[in-house]
Amino acid sequence: MFIGVAVITAVGMLISAKDTYLKFLNYLALVLVTLSGGWTIRQTLSQGSYEYGSGILYFDALSALLLSVIIMITIYVILFSIGYMEKEVQEKQLPRTRLKWYYFWIWIFIAAMLLVVSTPNLGIVWLGIEGTTLATTLLVGFYRNKKAVEAAWKYVILCTVGISFALLGTMLLFAAAAPLLGQNLSALDWRMLPRVAQHLDLNLVRLGVLFTVIGYGAKVGFVPMHAWLPDAHSQAPSPVSALLSAVLLNCALYAILRWYSLARLTALGPEFVGKILMSFGLISLALMVGFILVQRDLKRLLAYSSVEHMGILALGFGLGTSEAVWGASLHLLLHALTKANLFVIIGSLVQKTKTRQISRIRGIFSIWPYTGLILVLGLLAITGTPPFGTFRSELYILTGLFKIGHPVLGFFAILFLTVIFAGFLQHFLQMLFGKPSSRFPSGEPVTTLALVMPLLLVLFLGLFIPQSLNQALNQVVKVILGGV
Repeated sequence: MFIGVAVITAVGMLISAKDTYLKFLNYLALVLVTLSGGWTIRQTLSQGSYEYGSGILYFDALSALLLSVIIMITIYVILFSIGYMEKEVQEKQLPRTRLKWYYFWIWIFIAAMLLVVSTPNLGIVWLGIEGTTLATTLLVGFYRNKKAVEAAWKYVILCTVGISFALLGTMLLFAAAAPLLGQNLSALDWRMLPRVAQHLDLNLVRLGVLFTVIGYGAKVGFVPMHAWLPDAHSQAPSPVSALLSAVLLNCALYAILRWYSLARLTALGPEFVGKILMSFGLISLALMVGFILVQRDLKRLLAYSSVEHMGILALGFGLGTSEAVWGASLHLLLHALTKANLFVIIGSLVQKTKTRQISRIRGIFSIWPYTGLILVLGLLAITGTPPFGTFRSELYILTGLFKIGHPVLGFFAILFLTVIFAGFLQHFLQMLFGKPSSRFPSGEPVTTLALVMPLLLVLFLGLFIPQSLNQALNQVVKVILGGV
């Protein structure tokens, strides 16, 4: 299975730091993960669910959606890492001997995320999320300079506090379910819990849900638990930033969605968790307006954008209508593709310019036209501009606010998104035009255009939704709104 492939690959990375060896092992691992993951996704969507190892691993449509995201972004990021990290070595940013540790921790990180979406047990989901914290702490501080170490400490402290809240919530659920399902793993199995949902102790479930949403919400980056996110994203190597924003945040949100699905079946009903998610969503969206408008650091700008989009997802899932959840599920996929692309292309840009300051980057179109083209497409995709798929997914969520009687929330959400678009437009236009610095190297290989592939997919899905994807998203909606 793909989890075993990721772990074995991580261990194999420690054998040698030679460029040819690391490349070969990464390529082999990507092929094996893609084949095994693709088979699992196909079996899951065709059968409705898929078990492996006597039910130890279990997949449904929601698992398949997240697994698809993890595999696609992993392929994109690892392929980019090979050239990116080699250039970091050549420019003396780190010794070659540390490359193997970079790949070791990034594959451990990937393995932990794969575990999160492969287990039917909420306790093991918690273990997987905790595993991502341990792995990514060392990746955030990988450059070992003062700012990177500070960011790593801030990240591990805030996320550990959050994950402790989630652990308390998980323990409360176990206390409520154990008298009904037994003192074993079944008490946290989301295949079994719906059968006894109406008989769970309501007070324990209410507290458990509250602690868990707040705890995992810190990992998602909901305001006000988002303080770690801009520091971590800005200091980590750019490929790691792409994985953090495009995959890790979604894995933490996945954990919340499992609790959300369960809570809807209890006496709490759909409104309790829905209102919590919508509150976090609107606050996150509102606060990011100011941060994005005044931001001067390019990677921190993308980090605040991630908080914004997690807020959009929280609004969509919190609404709880089939249309809004369908749109949010699509948006989860599209945001992951878009943000991975932006962190990768901007990571390449920062490597060329030796700065993350927006005010110091000018004239991209005149010296790097391919990079400029990708940045324009990325700008349109991340701000939900038609005809990109992010416009379609956001439209489903925003119309849902009006359809179920929240016109004021809908108005403010549209207002916030409009101002954020203006802020991104201002920042990007400053960088794309003007006179470039004489210290910037000129010219770029045509292979740079390969980095645009995720954006082309986002554009395609704005113009056309394949029937197979539509059916898969409908299955996701049924899982989220109806349990197993």
